[in-house]
Amino acid sequence: MKRHFEEPRRAIAYVVSSVLLFAFVVTTARADETVMPELVATIDGREVPLPSLKSDFDANLQGDLATVRVTQTFENPYDAPLHARYIFPLPTDAAVFAMRMSSGDQMIEAEIHEKKQARAVFENAKERGNQAALLDQHRPNVFTQEVANLMPGLPIRVELEYAHVVEKQDGAYRFHIPTVVGPRFVPRELDASQPGAPTLREGEPAPLVIGAWNLPASPPVAAPDEVDRERVSIRVALAAGMPIQWIQSPTHRVQVDRLGEAKRKIELAAGRTVDNKDFELHYQLAGHEVAAGLTTFVDGMDGFLSLLIEPPASARDAEITAREMVFVLDCSGSMAGIPMAASKRFMTRTLQNMRPSDSFRIIRFSDAATEWSERPLRATPANIRAGLRYVHGLSGMGGTHMASGIRAALSPRVEPGALRIVVFLTDGYIGNDVEIVRLLDTKRGEARLFSFGVGNSVNRYLIEEMARVGRGAARIVRPTEDAEVAADELVERLAAPVLTDIEIDWNDAAVADVYPQEIPDLFLGQTVRVLGRFEGSGRYRVTVRGRIAGDPVTMPLDVELPGRGVRGEGPDARALPIIWARSQIEDRMIEYIKPSLPSHERDAVQSEVTDLGLAHRLMTQWTSFVAVAKPVVNPGGEGRHADVAVAQVEGVPDTAYPQSALRHGGNGLMPPGQSPQLLVKAGGFNGHAAPEPSTWIALLVVTALAGISLRRPPTAR
Repeated sequence: MKRHFEEPRRAIAYVVSSVLLFAFVVTTARADETVMPELVATIDGREVPLPSLKSDFDANLQGDLATVRVTQTFENPYDAPLHARYIFPLPTDAAVFAMRMSSGDQMIEAEIHEKKQARAVFENAKERGNQAALLDQHRPNVFTQEVANLMPGLPIRVELEYAHVVEKQDGAYRFHIPTVVGPRFVPRELDASQPGAPTLREGEPAPLVIGAWNLPASPPVAAPDEVDRERVSIRVALAAGMPIQWIQSPTHRVQVDRLGEAKRKIELAAGRTVDNKDFELHYQLAGHEVAAGLTTFVDGMDGFLSLLIEPPASARDAEITAREMVFVLDCSGSMAGIPMAASKRFMTRTLQNMRPSDSFRIIRFSDAATEWSERPLRATPANIRAGLRYVHGLSGMGGTHMASGIRAALSPRVEPGALRIVVFLTDGYIGNDVEIVRLLDTKRGEARLFSFGVGNSVNRYLIEEMARVGRGAARIVRPTEDAEVAADELVERLAAPVLTDIEIDWNDAAVADVYPQEIPDLFLGQTVRVLGRFEGSGRYRVTVRGRIAGDPVTMPLDVELPGRGVRGEGPDARALPIIWARSQIEDRMIEYIKPSLPSHERDAVQSEVTDLGLAHRLMTQWTSFVAVAKPVVNPGGEGRHADVAVAQVEGVPDTAYPQSALRHGGNGLMPPGQSPQLLVKAGGFNGHAAPEPSTWIALLVVTALAGISLRRPPTAR
């Protein structure tokens, strides 16, 4: 009797437990889908994120000036209309001067408007059912492309054109195409009253989720083995104007076709590739060792010039000055693994090459900053060995609280007679980059800062701005590169004299609107390009002055400024008006982010930047491109909003990304009529009316305990 009575009770308990477990799994899965539903399409047997995208880069390099056309092709393999958004990077100094949209046999030239007006034009077109495209700038190097009413079987192609100067470093030109935006982190403890806090000023980048990893627009992130492996093509036409000594890509396998002594055609060896790291192309020209070179161009009534200056070679070593070397290492989660290993190799080489008269400090930061020693230590063999042991024991985890590292490096007093040199090793994956630049400007004092971006797709804007504000130099260190080479370059630069106090005397030449207004100091291997406008024509004597180790140096130049009807020197000069206008915008944005600038002057700068963008058809913080096709293809504009998945940056671990974004091939779709949000909001209820997982777990525990009690023998009465 007892056995017959216990068996039904045990069976009932097991059935209830199983039902609850099944309900728990299904309900939590549905709740997760409500937050970020997955939608994938099977194409050629593969799951491809929606909307799908192809990007084609066609670059023309004329000497050291680049013009690039980017063609983004959006396709909708789904069976319903989509409104797509894609976040992507461009070079920090890119002057985006044109955009076109094509669909079918239509080609629409985009118009430039103030950002709010462009948004209104785009939203109205979307609601009517017209196909439209909107380009917005969120950071100097981060943009979003939105396309409305992307119909099944009707691709939309968007072409962008931009121009920029090709960087020259250590005698070689370094052209790069950024292909993917890495994650960004904003420290939780910062508030708006602190330097380094997220900004709320109009036109500046919107604050991201505090205390969590963010992508600037929080799109889904595709896992390395699930992203489209043929997403990007790259073609480069190089016309150097003089013989090319060598050319190579340190990042990708390329095919180089020789078209003469001074011309090359470069393509990816595989034709197409995945967009999970930046593309770089390095080349050196014969006869490039010149102290200065002038390029001019006349466009109607306006003349534009570019003067490239290199520091003079010197056999003298820099004066032996006591140096306090401060090494600041980013040990956040995004630096874990390969980037951290590269930083350690860099540190090993640099510490081993310090002077006996140097002292050094080592600071690591992630969730907080900690310093290895209480005070600067002399660069004795024993101290260097101890420092290396500390460095080799570091690992990457946690967030990127960069402000704490900056304060730890720059707040202590410098020993009398010593020059403080700060060496920063980071990938720059932070969301409050503008405020970090402000903090550096406030704290720097007389220190010099050298910033090294460690990674495959680092935040170049931050790396370059840190060096500019810190009156030092910037360098990208790829994880696959020999980090010791970058360390040797730093040692060589610090050992050589610096060209300081650079001024240009234009004499009788009518040159105005010169950028940069304050010419930076030049270290060995660096160059600086000075841009300006001129009136009139003729031959003039221009003098460049500066100081090396306190001694005055001069360089006289005889320059020829062409008159009207004379276009300029070579096809590379055609980009000069665009690059000059972009330099004027950059000059004003440097003023705009200064913490000491009064609000009324900041408003005036915003107006100037907006006017420059509209007058020269350039993207800025406050101007955007918008294109609208005439036919109505989706009456009423109903459709889901979807982000194009971005590739996970090569070498960056999962822990560096928002977990809600790691859909691994899926895409976040929002219901029809809901606009895409630029941010993933922290906290809040994102599911539906169902018990929380913790509640389900409690119920399961209670049920399990009930089952156990049912299995016990009955107590004797």
